[in-house]
Amino acid sequence: MRGDHKTFEVPAHQADAALNQAAPGDGVEYTVLDTTKNVRIISMIVQCTWTVQPTPLELHLTIDGVSHTYAMANPVSATPYIARALPDLSELNQGLTALTGSITDVTACVPFLIEGRSVKVTAEITGGTVSNLTARVKYAKW
Repeated sequence: MRGDHKTFEVPAHQADAALNQAAPGDGVEYTVLDTTKNVRIISMIVQCTWTVQPTPLELHLTIDGVSHTYAMANPVSATPYIARALPDLSELNQGLTALTGSITDVTACVPFLIEGRSVKVTAEITGGTVSNLTARVKYAKW
């Protein structure tokens, strides 16, 4: 039928949700994006600066009650890691990829979109001596 078009609301980009936590505690989850309704995650990045290496560095995404974990064992100090959604891994075992000038993994360069009615993002380190934990989430809402 001509002229019978459906219109869909377009998600509006939001200001980045960000975390800058000095001296984060071992095993403490720090909120980057508090629980928000109707969200499209565009990208997530996390980084820590340490004097004694933690393991792992993690981003936790809770979307519609389902937990997803993006982790990097033995992260390099002051190196940003981007979250990537890989279909061959379980939601509890997703990866973080170092963001460097020489990324060769194409999947690390592709922004992922994941949407949910209820979304929360936290960052965490385990072990080590970390002086700073930072994270940033780019997202849109509808």
